[in-house]
Amino acid sequence: MKKYLFLTLLAAAFLAGGGCSSSDDDGWGVIELASPKLKVTTELATATVTWDAVAKTAGYAYALDGAADYTSVDAATTTVTLTALAEGGHTFRLKAVGDLDHTTDSAERTIDFEIDPTLPQPAPTYVKGDETGSVVVSWPAVKGAAGYAYKFGEAASFTEVGADVLSVTQKGLSAEEPIRFTMYAVGQLPDSKDSEPVSLTFQLVDTSEGVWVRKSNGELFELTESEAKIYTGTVSVSAADSFEILVENVPHGFLSYSGNGGVGTVNNDRACVPFYTYPAAEYYVRRSLGRMASDPLNKFWINLTADARIDLRIDCTQDPFRYDLQLVEADDPALILAQYFDLMVYGGDWIQAGKNAKSGRMGQSTDTALIDGTEPGEKEASYTTFGAKIASEGEASPAYLANRGLTGWGIAHCFEFPGYIRLSNTASSSGNMYGILTTPKLTALSGPTSITLTFDAVRFASTSDIPVKVLGAGTIKTASVRIEEGTAETAITPAADGQSIAITSTHCPKHANDDFKKWSCFTLTIDGATAETQIRWDTTGVGAESKDGRICLDNIAIRKN
Repeated sequence: MKKYLFLTLLAAAFLAGGGCSSSDDDGWGVIELASPKLKVTTELATATVTWDAVAKTAGYAYALDGAADYTSVDAATTTVTLTALAEGGHTFRLKAVGDLDHTTDSAERTIDFEIDPTLPQPAPTYVKGDETGSVVVSWPAVKGAAGYAYKFGEAASFTEVGADVLSVTQKGLSAEEPIRFTMYAVGQLPDSKDSEPVSLTFQLVDTSEGVWVRKSNGELFELTESEAKIYTGTVSVSAADSFEILVENVPHGFLSYSGNGGVGTVNNDRACVPFYTYPAAEYYVRRSLGRMASDPLNKFWINLTADARIDLRIDCTQDPFRYDLQLVEADDPALILAQYFDLMVYGGDWIQAGKNAKSGRMGQSTDTALIDGTEPGEKEASYTTFGAKIASEGEASPAYLANRGLTGWGIAHCFEFPGYIRLSNTASSSGNMYGILTTPKLTALSGPTSITLTFDAVRFASTSDIPVKVLGAGTIKTASVRIEEGTAETAITPAADGQSIAITSTHCPKHANDDFKKWSCFTLTIDGATAETQIRWDTTGVGAESKDGRICLDNIAIRKN
């Protein structure tokens, strides 16, 4: 806010009939300048402060912390870089300077910031040297480092090298046991401080034959050739980790946009699902599969809440090689069927990506008769675009169905979207496309059994009832829904014969162009289920057009009670 200070003498002169100039330089008072708005960025012991220019200022004056004296700069300067700052908290103070005739100094503006001169850790990697028992460890340059210090094993002291040295060769190492390499970036106070040490463990194992897992810390794990040129194994991994696959000593990762390349909450921008589109777009996958590549090397990723184990299958019979990795979860004896659609990766995300023209990825073809589902998602997909069309399980290629975990499912007019499946489509020149999805028979059941079915659903802009049917054997005892992820359970009355429920627009409200949609979570208990029992979501006959049957499904699970 500007304050106007009227001068008594000027007012008196005016009242006395003194002349008034028409010049813009003469005013009725002195204006207090506005306070500049501050921004600060820091790097090691350096802080850069910027501010918005203030009109009519004669310059600026700044001070740091409790300093009594100010440093002056001219009116054209709106950035100051402070170096060699002490570690800890600081306060930068700034004011715009008036010219005394027409403007006075602004109020002082302050901004607080923290200085941490600690260098980032180096990121060492290694390769075997040319000689037996030798290794070459290298690392990218660390900005601001005065040099590096390293040691092998339990050496009593570190060896220091200059900032221009980015690799070291060590000879005479044993292949009998793992070797630990430890290093840190050397700082130079007051500009920088030593980084925290980082360790790399490796073993001089001959990886020129077979297939190996090399973790981020250098540890090696050999996979077993369970079939000709197919390698499998179970590997322990850290909650946040990465690894590469060595095929005859050549590092491989996952091909960009071919599958998701890891397990856990997706955090890799080369995964096929569009997690990067919005902060709200979160995908959790228990299994990923796709094609492999050595260039570029997209390392397989792990992003879990705790350390875990994963099952790996590397297929070297195909070109390019194929990967299949799956999280090993705690045994659940009650679980007899689970379909989380983790392997669905193509298409725009209509559920949680908003109205975004580039909210997903898809392959060159959506015809599941022509693809196996590992093709990279090289094309962008808008939020309403499906990634693949499954006209029927008989028309889709067996490889595609296997690579989506849909072998044995009954399918008609279903569509792949990232992390879920959609039933039905709008009518086209080929006629209505009413979707049907049917589980495999529950062959794990040996006799009449009480089971619980759970699934999530979101519908498009329709209000038609969509039936969920029990086929083969079994009667629905109870049914309920948590509407749009709410906490309250709303009871659903089954059909009189106990063979179906209807998903109404109350249970699952319609969505059209909402940016973000919420799932409704259904629970059914079914008595007398047998090995012949199947569950079917059936949209045939729900309306005059198949668009009335568009509904998305996810997280289908069946457990014994």
